[in-house]
Amino acid sequence: MKVYQPVSGLHRPVVVDPQLANFHDVHLTVHCPPGDLVNPTEARALCRKVGILFENQGAKVTTYTTDRRLDDDPLAGSLPDEGDDQPPEHPPTDLILELRGRQVHEATNQLSWVLFFGTFTLVPAVSEFTFAQDVVVRDHSGFLLASDSLQGRIVRYSGAGTWITNKLLDLTFRDKEDRIIGDKPHSDLTADFYGQLSQLLFNAKMQWQVLDRATPAGTTE
Repeated sequence: MKVYQPVSGLHRPVVVDPQLANFHDVHLTVHCPPGDLVNPTEARALCRKVGILFENQGAKVTTYTTDRRLDDDPLAGSLPDEGDDQPPEHPPTDLILELRGRQVHEATNQLSWVLFFGTFTLVPAVSEFTFAQDVVVRDHSGFLLASDSLQGRIVRYSGAGTWITNKLLDLTFRDKEDRIIGDKPHSDLTADFYGQLSQLLFNAKMQWQVLDRATPAGTTE
């Protein structure tokens, strides 16, 4: 059984409604570099899901995976997603969203594992994993508009005792939205993550539009 716990950033209030066309006037480039938390295949999957999130909000989205930091040319060295036709070297873009996952902490409660085997799995064995998703938003010139680190924790309880107990509570006392067994931890994490991404990009869009109107010829200094 897994339990999701927001640590930092994931539970801040969100004003933006991801169901609305918040980015109908935005060309967005999404970068999802592989790293210690996601391999190249997982990075492509993440990019596709985030791309769909913002396409549903009206943005025109291009997704890329890369293994290098953004340099002076934000699109230099980028690799198209597998299966895509070769895109232009510099697709038109207004905003660039970069997502970098990393592991923050991992721990196992050794005593819980001793009790786990000593009680024939009636007492749960406990382990936990803390992750961070670093989010950076830039304009087409590479000017930094927003950045944040969203952190969460996944706690895993192994054992027949805890699974049976919580399954019975889910079936008898808990409301459907409060049930623990099943896909709820993943859906809760996804909802928090997508909400914070939408809010962060919307804030960056507002700042970019203000700077664009205030700067001659639409350039930033």
